[in-house]
Amino acid sequence: MIIAARRERERNELREKILAAARTLMVEGGMEAVTMREVARRVEYSPAALYQHFADKETLIAELCRHDFEDLAGVMLSLSQEGGPMAMLGRMGKAYLDFARDYPEHYRFMFLTPKDVPPESEEERNDPARNAYAFLHALVEEAMAAGLVKDDFQDSHEVAQLVWAIVHGTAALAVCRPGTDSWVEFRPWEVRARAAVYAGCHSIARTQEIADAALEAALGEGKP
Repeated sequence: MIIAARRERERNELREKILAAARTLMVEGGMEAVTMREVARRVEYSPAALYQHFADKETLIAELCRHDFEDLAGVMLSLSQEGGPMAMLGRMGKAYLDFARDYPEHYRFMFLTPKDVPPESEEERNDPARNAYAFLHALVEEAMAAGLVKDDFQDSHEVAQLVWAIVHGTAALAVCRPGTDSWVEFRPWEVRARAAVYAGCHSIARTQEIADAALEAALGEGKP
C-alpha cells in the first residue's frame, strides 16, 4: 500500500510538471510551440512517458485549460458571502487581481494566449466550480434582481463583461508591461487593484452609497 501511494504521488507530480511545461511553452510561443517532444524534453522524460498521461497534444492543452480555470473558480467559490452580491463582486474582483499577481504565467496562458478549447458540455460551461464566469454572471443576476444595479443596464451579461473588463485590463497591464516602467510612473499594485475594484463597483451600482457599502464590506474601505 505504501508503494502504491508513493507511485500515485510520483505520477501526480509528473503530471503537474507536464502541465507546467506546456503552460510555459504556450505563453512563450502559442499553440505551435507546444509539442509532445518539446514538453518531454523540458520535463526530462521520454515522449513515450507523456503519452501515458495524455493521449495527444490536444488532450494535454484541454486538460491544462480545465486545470487552471478550475483553480481560479475554486478561489472564487472560497470567498466570504457576507454583505450580499455587490460585496461579493468586490471580493471577486480583488481575488481575480490577486490571482494575476500571484500566478502571472497562469494568467498569461488563461487570458492572454489565443486558444480554442470548448467546454465538453453545457453543464461544464454553466458550472461555477469549473467556470468562474458562470459564478460572476450569477452574482450579477442576483445583484440586478435585488435592485442594486443601475437601471441603464438590462443585460446581465453586459454588466458581467463590463466589470470583468475593468479588472482584466488592470491585471493585463500588471503582467504584460515589459520595458514600460521607464515611460510610465506606475502606482503600487495595491493602489491600482483597489482603484479597479472601486471603478468596477461604481460603474454598475445604482447609487454611490450602494457601491461604498459594498466596498466597505468587501475590502474594509471606501474610496481608494
